[in-house]
Amino acid sequence: MTARRPATSNLLSANQAVLDALGPLGPADRQRVLASVMSLLGISPITAPSENSDPSAPIDARPAPDSRPLSLGELFAQKQPVTNPQRLAVFAYYREKYERKPRFFARPDLRPYFAQVREKDPGTNYDREFKKALKLVYIHEDGTKSYLTSTGLSAVEVGFGGKARPRGKTANTSKRKRNP
Repeated sequence: MTARRPATSNLLSANQAVLDALGPLGPADRQRVLASVMSLLGISPITAPSENSDPSAPIDARPAPDSRPLSLGELFAQKQPVTNPQRLAVFAYYREKYERKPRFFARPDLRPYFAQVREKDPGTNYDREFKKALKLVYIHEDGTKSYLTSTGLSAVEVGFGGKARPRGKTANTSKRKRNP
């Protein structure tokens, strides 16, 4: 029986083989070969960092050179949340998907987003509104490991499925007449 080499040794050997194969090629040919191999392996292409990108950010977290990042205000305009639990779900969605922050957050982490979209902060009712988001299963709370649920993710992506109606009076509501 032959002894298995450690995984680190395999990685080093694979890296050396790739360097040996690509070494004699020019930069454009290297890029074509790597793109072809990545495609064959089912790996999404990695974009090269642009001059304006943060070199410390992971390559896959950098925006594509020709794209512009979506602002929270733009996402808010697209999804049109009208209740605070819906807003909280959009905030959690935005911080995970567009700010590329960790999936997990604590209850207070979403509060500053109200100011970013110029929405009234719920004030002392923030906890109550957060609990409503929990009840609607938009968010799962686990201390600092709270997260946007699959239900919350779907709700944000479909624009809350027509459930974006504010409570209170509307233009079509008339007052009830009292019988004397």
